[in-house]
Amino acid sequence: MQRMMQIGAVLAMLTTATAVSAAEHEILILPDAYFPSILYIDDGDTVKFTNLTGSEHSIVAKNDSWAIGPIADQASVSMVVEKGTQTTFYDANAVSEEDGSFLVEGRMSFAEAPLD
Repeated sequence: MQRMMQIGAVLAMLTTATAVSAAEHEILILPDAYFPSILYIDDGDTVKFTNLTGSEHSIVAKNDSWAIGPIADQASVSMVVEKGTQTTFYDANAVSEEDGSFLVEGRMSFAEAPLD
């Protein structure tokens, strides 16, 4: 009986530790898009941006609160996200010549991921 209680306690601890551990995610930088276009995250997660475009790119938050890069082709840069992190971001190298607007937008969301 005592052995069963010990096993139950260990399983409970493992379950709790898994539930609160941060996850690692990856966003692929493509020539005209990000994949995924929306990444669902939790507070404390790590997001790795991997550049697959053939040229150097820099990523900037919509409100300029964070920026990463330049990221060389085939290279990756990671950041830890926390509640309050600006979740809309742009490719600083993809700007419209007509009006200066960003052409490639990506998003992270702290909301629950939709079920398929």
